[in-house]
Amino acid sequence: MYRELPTFFHVGTSDLILFSRQLATFLRVGVPITDAIKLLRGASSSGAFRAALEDICDDLDAGESFSVAISHHPSVFNSLYVDMIRAAEYSGTLDRVLVQVATYLQRQDQALKKLRSAMIYPAVILTLALGVCTVLTVFVLPNFVSIFNEFHAQLPLPTRILLGISEFAAAYRFQILWGMFIVIVGVIAFMASRPGRIFWDYTVIRLPVIGGIVVYSIIERFTRTLSTMLRAGIPISQTFEVAIASTGNLRYRRGLDGVKQRMLTGDGFSAPLEATGLFAPMMIRMIRVGEETGTLDSSLEQIADFLSEEMDYKVRNMIALIEPSLVIAVGGAVGFVAVSVVLPMYGLLKAVH
Repeated sequence: MYRELPTFFHVGTSDLILFSRQLATFLRVGVPITDAIKLLRGASSSGAFRAALEDICDDLDAGESFSVAISHHPSVFNSLYVDMIRAAEYSGTLDRVLVQVATYLQRQDQALKKLRSAMIYPAVILTLALGVCTVLTVFVLPNFVSIFNEFHAQLPLPTRILLGISEFAAAYRFQILWGMFIVIVGVIAFMASRPGRIFWDYTVIRLPVIGGIVVYSIIERFTRTLSTMLRAGIPISQTFEVAIASTGNLRYRRGLDGVKQRMLTGDGFSAPLEATGLFAPMMIRMIRVGEETGTLDSSLEQIADFLSEEMDYKVRNMIALIEPSLVIAVGGAVGFVAVSVVLPMYGLLKAVH
């Protein structure tokens, strides 16, 4: 059933990390891999993961290798995981590589969680502001309008502006909703197309503030993936395609494809990488030193660690810039709505007297 309907199942990164570490421990103490997976299957709290592990056990019993068995479940085990396991089987270091993969997945998961947590505060503020403005406009303001009409008093200008916006939205609500729907669908369709993907991938890395964070994230994934696979004993010529795919950006993928072609012709790694113009001189220098001294995996890992720290710093700076801007914008919007509601109260007192 799991193979027939894979999109209805989801396995969390934390489940995969725990599985990798526990499997490595079992293998290190001499437990056969099939028995170890059966034990882990029974202990898993994820129904989707248990179903996947059951299929893997059946494949192992049928004589397939572990890398082939997990390759049948790409929604759970990505290409990096499968390639590293395949290389580990050849080199006989499966337990050590499983720990390396778990560490890699944990770092990626932590980076994603930091980015998500950074967006929680702005989202909460915007939601609260929208809720306040909606309550004041929909429930409070109409009561003042009916009272003013009874006294034949003129509403203040901010109130008339807000009422005009509210009446326009009420009169053309279906057209507005359809327009928003068409725009959203059009944007999604464009972004799903190749021209849209190219436009986004080339544009996002040029955005102020956010662009720098995206670039650091792309290079951090590339260097981390390459370092992890090299440390597992996989030749760079075999790991490069997976590392390129990990960038997730067409601009970088195109540049790194050229690096791959030059590497195959014997131009080395650092020189073609420098020719792309996608990497800072400091990174190129570290990669060149690692290439010359035979410690490329360590150099790449140091770059990835440095970029991870820089991303944290840039995200904190971004939040420091967003918070005051958001407070001013939200305060202005809520203040305008509040003034539009409060001013009629003073006007009504004058009208009564």
